[in-house]
Amino acid sequence: MAVFSTGSYRFVSSSKSFLFSLYNINGYVPVKLNIKSSRYSHAIASGSSYGPFFGGGADLLNNAAINQNSFTHCGDTYPLPSGSSASGGSCRFYAGSFTFTPTDVEVFYETKT
Repeated sequence: MAVFSTGSYRFVSSSKSFLFSLYNINGYVPVKLNIKSSRYSHAIASGSSYGPFFGGGADLLNNAAINQNSFTHCGDTYPLPSGSSASGGSCRFYAGSFTFTPTDVEVFYETKT
């Protein structure tokens, strides 16, 4: 795993990262979105102004601890889910709207022993 810093964000590289949705407000079936091979270096990021976010284009940005402006820009680092679309980078797949307040976010990471 490699770490890259860009501005106030710290990116972590990973070839195993993915986003998933088990329940979707729009009725989409459960889906797992594997990271695009060309975007491994922007798998996940964190910064002092945000919680964890996923993807170099902020495919999924969780800002719930600070305010209600969590948002999605699907398709940059993780592929667009089948049947969904993004207008100007924003997408409504995860929460039904571009901005949202998460009710449940889970982040898992792999450790080596």
